[in-house]
Amino acid sequence: MTSAAPVFTTTATRYQIDFRANGKAIVNQAYIKSMAALTYEGKVAGGDKALGSGLKGRRRRQTTIAGYETNPSMTIETYISDDPNDASRQLFEWFKACLPPEEGGLGQWSQYRADGSVVLYSPDGEEVLRWNLERAWPKKYSIADMDSTSGDLAVETYEIVAESIIKQVAMSGNVVSPRNAAPV
Repeated sequence: MTSAAPVFTTTATRYQIDFRANGKAIVNQAYIKSMAALTYEGKVAGGDKALGSGLKGRRRRQTTIAGYETNPSMTIETYISDDPNDASRQLFEWFKACLPPEEGGLGQWSQYRADGSVVLYSPDGEEVLRWNLERAWPKKYSIADMDSTSGDLAVETYEIVAESIIKQVAMSGNVVSPRNAAPV
């Protein structure tokens, strides 16, 4: 009998991001506040028309996945900072490089598609989870409501779209794909 892969839970203490395009660091080992969302939206084909009917007049339908409606995306939050080493500044520079010139950017979207990772670390500093993004670029930028009387830090949000996002689980310091996790 094969046992299931180990189950674990963790408390995140930090997220680190790293993106490179054409061998050049776009976002270099920067820490972020959080990864707020990871979205895949499948396109469904079929299901709207019955294929036929079976016993007692039950209709039979077939539904299949027909790819994705949009590319997968990830939403990243960071605290606003003007330090060139912080995620806030590096992500905004990347966003500006991709933005069309008529919107104040460089319009270099195709040169700035990057491969990168978002890594979650445990309180012990061990890597727990990793999301690898291929041919990614910042699609959307927004800033949270700001209140000068509040003691809260200002937060920026970036939606990063990619051609693929692959999740890897790390156990005992080794990064493994969930599909290839060895049975215990």
